[in-house]
Amino acid sequence: MPYDVITASLNARDKSGRIEVRFGADKKTVVVSRRALLSIASPPRATEVRLLQHIDTFCEIAASCLASEGMDGDTILITANDVRRWCHAWETSGLAAEAPAAPRLLLV
Repeated sequence: MPYDVITASLNARDKSGRIEVRFGADKKTVVVSRRALLSIASPPRATEVRLLQHIDTFCEIAASCLASEGMDGDTILITANDVRRWCHAWETSGLAAEAPAAPRLLLV
């Protein structure tokens, strides 16, 4: 499902992300829990940089929630369990094997 990111920010108090996204004609608020931010990559960090690094993944997770669950509300909550399910599905789909390997640092 195509989407356009309108704004993204991190709530400094509870370390959760908030992304305003337009899915077609609908505008939704995607709330990314602190645990979801910690689960998306290693080392775990709940920062605005981490939110922005993985904004496409969070939007894809939200789009799949909309498509599969037919949500009617204006807010979509993404939890650590959603991230784990998404990563597991991505790894088993074969797309992970086709993705280029991350560059490794050579320490001399």
